[in-house]
Amino acid sequence: MRQFSVGEVVTWIPDLLLRSETRGDYRIVAEMPDQDGDHVYRIKSPLEEYERVVKEGLLVKSQGYLPEERADERSRQASITLPSLLQVEKKGSGRLRSAH
Repeated sequence: MRQFSVGEVVTWIPDLLLRSETRGDYRIVAEMPDQDGDHVYRIKSPLEEYERVVKEGLLVKSQGYLPEERADERSRQASITLPSLLQVEKKGSGRLRSAH
């Protein structure tokens, strides 16, 4: 029987080989097939862009909570819309003329 269910918040404690990885709170996003007799889960932190696959023995019940998942703000900051580009041209480009 599994200790955790999908949607539950858990704390991941890396094993000796992954001690350089940051431990922290994650949400269980899926149950995976058992591996070598161990229950396995896919977990995700809103602070990371990827999911991790971990054995149940490296997870403990979390007393914390996860910050709400944020929309990818970088894509909005990096984009330029035509209206904003036209406003910039109008403000500072009275000197710009068409080459036609």
